[in-house]
Amino acid sequence: MDKRIVRTRLAVFNAVFELSTEKDLDKITVVELCDRAGINKSTFYLHYSSINDCFQKCFDFFMSRILEFGKDMDYTRMSLAPEATVKKILDAVEDNLIYVERFRNSMIYDSAIKAVKEKFIAEICSANKINLKDNYHEVAKITFLVGGCTDIIMMLSPNFNRAEVEKIMVNVIKRK
Repeated sequence: MDKRIVRTRLAVFNAVFELSTEKDLDKITVVELCDRAGINKSTFYLHYSSINDCFQKCFDFFMSRILEFGKDMDYTRMSLAPEATVKKILDAVEDNLIYVERFRNSMIYDSAIKAVKEKFIAEICSANKINLKDNYHEVAKITFLVGGCTDIIMMLSPNFNRAEVEKIMVNVIKRK
C-alpha cells in the first residue's frame, strides 16, 4: 500500500480515537476529524464514504489487529507453558499502549469492549478448532482468560505493573 495512504489512514485512526475520548461519536463532524487528522475533506472522502464508514473502518482496523493476534495463539502451548503467550500479549499491549489507552478512554469503550472480547475468544477457538459443544472446559478457560486479562489490562493501564499482571495471567492460565 502506498505510504501516503497508510499515513492518511493512520492519522484518521488516531484522530478518531483522540476525538472519541472527548465526545460521543455522533457529535464528531467530518470537518473536525479532518482538522485533527491534518487532512482536507476531499482526502477524507477519497478514503471513506461517510463519517460512519470512517468510524466502522477504524473499529474494523482495531479489531483486525486484535483478531490477527488471536490466530497465533496455540491453546495447547498456552495451557502447558503460558509464560510465552502471556509475554507476547503484554508485549503487544505495551507496543500499543497509546491505542489501548485511547480505546479505554473513548466514548465507544463500554459498548465495544464486549464485542472485542467475544470476537477475540471466537478467533482463538476457531484457530484451535475448539467449540463449545465438544470442548466446554477449554472454551470456558479461554473466555475467563480473555475476559479477566482484558479487564486487568484495561483497568490498570497505562501504569500497570507488568511483573504483577504477568504473574496473575500465568496463574489464571495454569489453573485447571
